[in-house]
Amino acid sequence: MPIGIITDVCATFVGSVLGILIGKKLPDYLKTALNNILGMAAITMGVVLIMRQHALSAVVLSAILGCITGEVLKLETVINKGVSKVTAKLMKGQQTDENYLIQVSAVVVLFCFGGTGWYGALNEGITGDSGILITKSILDLVTATIFGSILGKIVPALCVPQALVYAILFLVSGLVKTLITPEMISDFSAVGGIITLCAGLRLSGIKKDIKVLNLLPGLIIAFFISALWTAVIG
Repeated sequence: MPIGIITDVCATFVGSVLGILIGKKLPDYLKTALNNILGMAAITMGVVLIMRQHALSAVVLSAILGCITGEVLKLETVINKGVSKVTAKLMKGQQTDENYLIQVSAVVVLFCFGGTGWYGALNEGITGDSGILITKSILDLVTATIFGSILGKIVPALCVPQALVYAILFLVSGLVKTLITPEMISDFSAVGGIITLCAGLRLSGIKKDIKVLNLLPGLIIAFFISALWTAVIG
């Protein structure tokens, strides 16, 4: 049983619903302050994940190739269109501004495509250890509460793709665990750290023009580049 995944998704859902319920009671200045501190927290998490790298050159190359792939596929545009449609239904047709979509896309990365979450799901599938995701669920409970109060009904809806992504990673890692090396996991985690750091920069308003979702292909590319780099360079 993927106990860690279930715990993390449930924590995200409970936190987001709680945030929606208390959202109207929170003053705007407090929401802004909390949004900024969460952005800085994401930056800190990103730095910690990057430090886990095995081969920095392989990590940077994976991030570059992932960025190029995402830009060519216009991944962020496609995902944002989907988010806009879902948001319009949840918000009863209410129009959403660009800043709202920037915040939502950053939350999508943090909850569904963050390096810690992917690493935790892969680790649970490979080793059966759910500790990483259970620890992450505590942070996600607080984070989802704050974002639920700021962004509304779209946040609990993100639990669906979060559960699907984590479940796929859990199942796939169990099937290919004999092929995944510690070096690959380390470099994968570092690429996830770069993406998480960029999401934090965007969320806190330091660098709003970063198309974070276009960086996601780098997470998959990292496995292949890391394996090739380790085989050739060591």
